[in-house]
Amino acid sequence: MEMAVAAPPAPVVPNVLCCECGVSIPPNPTGMCISCLRQSVDVTEGISTNVSVYQCRNCQRWLRPPWTNCELESRELMALCLRKINGLGGVKLVDTCWVWTEPHSRRLKTKLTVQ
Repeated sequence: MEMAVAAPPAPVVPNVLCCECGVSIPPNPTGMCISCLRQSVDVTEGISTNVSVYQCRNCQRWLRPPWTNCELESRELMALCLRKINGLGGVKLVDTCWVWTEPHSRRLKTKLTVQ
């Protein structure tokens, strides 16, 4: 006769209510659901939104320093721009891409996704 060994039941963790909206959630250190947490916490706080990058009008090189050649919308120019942004050290950079601007515009725009 074989005996079947039953696994011990998993401990049941009671749910708590979100302190903002009252939705039943598993307990976490903040006591808030994901949607309320996203609304109340800004992970981009402290990251600069406007940065100046200088380009020579004669030779079209960019000041890193020293002056370097980079094509528009290249990986090298993206790296140069990202080095200039203050506050990226505390967050995880997930994705970056260029945002289209007018061809005659001297403004570069990037879209960053952080975690």
